[in-house]
This record gives sequence, C-alpha cells and structure tokens, in this order.
Amino acid sequence: MDQPDAKSAQLSGCFVRLLWMAVGNLVLVLAAIGIVQSKAKFTLTSLDVVFWVTAIGLPAVRFIDIRFLDGKTSDSQPATMSDWRRYVATVFGVSLAMWLVAHAVS
Repeated sequence: MDQPDAKSAQLSGCFVRLLWMAVGNLVLVLAAIGIVQSKAKFTLTSLDVVFWVTAIGLPAVRFIDIRFLDGKTSDSQPATMSDWRRYVATVFGVSLAMWLVAHAVS
C-alpha cells in the first residue's frame, strides 16, 4: 500500500528538481535575452516581472524540495538549510548581475 505514495513523492520530487535545476534557469536566461532584445534600457517591462518572479520563485521551489521532498545535493547527499541559503545567495547574486548586464546592453 505504501508504494503508490512513494511513487507519487518520487515523481513530485523529480518534477520539483527539474523545475529549479533546469526550467527556472532557462526562463531567467530567456527573459534576460528578451530584455536585451527589447532595447528598453533601464525601463521596466513585463520581461522584468517574469525575470524577478522566476528569480524569487527558484529559492521557494528549492526550499520545498529540501524541506518536504528529501532534496539532495549534487553529490547525492541530503540537502540542508545551509545548502539552501547558499543557493539563495547564488541565485540572487547571479540574477542581479544578469539583469543589470541585460539592461546595460539593451
């Protein structure tokens, strides 16, 4: 009887990991490219909203992964809140730099 729940949790965990590892980062890159192509300079657009909602959402999804879905590190060890804090700092630092460069280039 426990197998369907275990499979469901495993699928949820896989989806969540795919979201914060690949999909979210792809959305950030595509939004940054869109900002560059919009030639908006430092005017805020809907692409900026997409960019920052994604940048804020990624740590939230990673938190869910660690807290509720037994998230792992890249070396398959159980992820901790220390890993999450490091992830948050990295995502916000890289996102801010990417956003500023995208607007500077546009």
